[in-house]
Amino acid sequence: SLGYLCHEDADIQLAAKNAGVISELIKILVVIEGQADADFVDQELNMRMVKGVFLTLGTIVSTNEECRRKAVEDQALVYLVRAMGHSDSGVKAAACLCTRYIIRSVSICRTHVPESGILAPLMSLLQDKTADVQVTASATLVNLLTDFSPLRADALKAGLIDILAKLLSSPNSTVCRNVLWSIRNLLVGIDDDTRREIIDKIKIETLFSLSSAPHESFLQEHALGALRNVVVDSMLGINAVFDTMGNNRVIELLRQATRSDAESAIKVHGLYLANNIAVRSQEHCEIIVGDEWLLRSITSHITNSSSEVAIAALWCINSIASHRLPSQGQHESDGESAEDV
Repeated sequence: SLGYLCHEDADIQLAAKNAGVISELIKILVVIEGQADADFVDQELNMRMVKGVFLTLGTIVSTNEECRRKAVEDQALVYLVRAMGHSDSGVKAAACLCTRYIIRSVSICRTHVPESGILAPLMSLLQDKTADVQVTASATLVNLLTDFSPLRADALKAGLIDILAKLLSSPNSTVCRNVLWSIRNLLVGIDDDTRREIIDKIKIETLFSLSSAPHESFLQEHALGALRNVVVDSMLGINAVFDTMGNNRVIELLRQATRSDAESAIKVHGLYLANNIAVRSQEHCEIIVGDEWLLRSITSHITNSSSEVAIAALWCINSIASHRLPSQGQHESDGESAEDV
């Protein structure tokens, strides 16, 4: 009941923290952990209580930085990491969900998370046999792969890209969405060696296929976002896209993404994909300019009711008009920031 009361209400969440609710929830975990090997204890009830504590705590820390700091101060991460190794899938999923909300905090992600030991169990849960666990674990991973996260390099060394490549074939579309989101974040602020590994293992063809997935607009959005970041500030990425797909398929994808009836988020990614290509490569910019329909479509979005779409269109037109090369001065690119959820 407390979790429902706090849902999406920042004032009640803060009031719960000020009333000592976070500390009391952690005390419940301490008591239950102390009863792990005790006789005459209803372990099934304790398991449900642990799950309820994590879900309630996750709700309380979902939006407020003070609440997250309090949870970390009370050692919540210690219990969450242990719970990721629990035998019950519900407890593991609840632990991932709570962790996801706590690590939305940039400061916590930079300071407390690296020493928490969370990476290994979380990467293991990505391959859990239960769909709910895979969904929550992959959603949590997104926040650990931002460009400010100290764990990103460790995750790459631990073979994360291979795991993500495998998960992209999951029949669960939410898992696929989360994986694409992680790839988007991984592609921000990386060197070309890492970019090459991502391109080789994730496959440009796979991203193209998902970018035009029928009836799955949220997959299209994140696949386009990944392609947008593949090419940002990188001739290696641009060449990989055009060499793999060919000029005509790239133009067709940009056409689809910038159609008037496309969703705003897809338009934004499509426009920035075109922008990132045009601003970095004069040769490929001319391919975009050579398609009259695409050029009209891009310019039409200057007056779009969505300011995000209109700004993306203006950047794209500016890049096309300038035809800048790196040697002619500092170039502008989209450089999408890594995102959390």
